[in-house]
Amino acid sequence: MTVTTRRTQDQRSAQTRALLLRATTQSLMEVGYANTSTAGIAKRAGVSRGAQTHHYPGKRDLIVAATEEMFSNFANELETLGAELRAGRLSYDGFFDAIYDGVLNGDWFYSSLEIIVAARGDEDLRRHLSPLILDLHEQFERTWSQTFVAVDPKVVTSRVALNLVMNVFRGMAVQAVLRRDESYFTEMLGALKAIIAVHVRPVISD
Repeated sequence: MTVTTRRTQDQRSAQTRALLLRATTQSLMEVGYANTSTAGIAKRAGVSRGAQTHHYPGKRDLIVAATEEMFSNFANELETLGAELRAGRLSYDGFFDAIYDGVLNGDWFYSSLEIIVAARGDEDLRRHLSPLILDLHEQFERTWSQTFVAVDPKVVTSRVALNLVMNVFRGMAVQAVLRRDESYFTEMLGALKAIIAVHVRPVISD
């Protein structure tokens, strides 16, 4: 009986944390970092301030935990896409289209952009976030190494080629905030895929 009660409490705690992290991401997306507050997050999550402070005492704790979850979720999605490409169930074009769609229309990029801009002037926040971005990049590069092989690694490695893709996608997503021109971005996406195809090719499992 005791074991059952403890498990229920653990499940409730996990649910509360999930609600708080989701509310943090939503707040960053909708009102930005400066206007995101612990009180506002608790209200969005539908939990008490006491529950919020129990799990995440301050705004920085919420921001760091939400960032870690966003990064982890996107890295996992990326690896799933890589596995689909390696298995032949997803095309080369489809792989890059899906990644760009995730950057442009998912909640992780614009939320993390708010956090990154804030961290630029906040040394403490930057210190807590730096390990997370390094871990995210390591996860990306594991996917790159498993999914693509360089045509000539002395010219361009698969790691550099795919990291370049991600940086271009981020830049395109930033520009898309003010320039609502789908054809403009579609043309750039096609050009980028053609350029990258010269230097890397996907690994297709037998």
